[in-house]
Amino acid sequence: MLKLFLPDLYIKDYKDLKIDYLRNKGIKMLICDIDNTLVPFDQHYPDDGVFAFIEDLKKNDIIPVLISNNKAFRVKEFAKGLNVSYYPSAKKPLKITYRKVLNDFQIYKGEVATLGDQLLTDVLGSKRIGLLTILAKPLVTRDINYTKINRLIERYVYQLLERKGYLKRGVFDEQV
Repeated sequence: MLKLFLPDLYIKDYKDLKIDYLRNKGIKMLICDIDNTLVPFDQHYPDDGVFAFIEDLKKNDIIPVLISNNKAFRVKEFAKGLNVSYYPSAKKPLKITYRKVLNDFQIYKGEVATLGDQLLTDVLGSKRIGLLTILAKPLVTRDINYTKINRLIERYVYQLLERKGYLKRGVFDEQV
């Protein structure tokens, strides 16, 4: 059960994700969370770093997709100009939106990775459906109010993972 919260890769920042790592894993699509993964939750538009990251994925034939539990107007505004598909109100960690993405793109789950900042939504949701999971450290410590509750539970999960020797918060993986 605890391994459902264990990411396949733990990185400091989305900018640290190496395209070669994704290619070596056979990844053809990267599903990205937005809030506190690509930008702070209160930043409404992508910055230059996000634009460069998305373009780098595209240049390397990896399809970027945005998925968020946030509302449609926020996700649509953020996605504007990135020219990517997006899925708001995703209800992560439920499988429904992940299944919709797989179906919409007719892509095998073994060719899909996810990138997010939360164990309880991003990692758990992705693991439940069998996707490669990449956990990034949250960009900022401030959060949306309902996320603050998740962070309290998440702190306990991190402690359990650390006790078992699976993952230590703040100790990031090397990408091979």
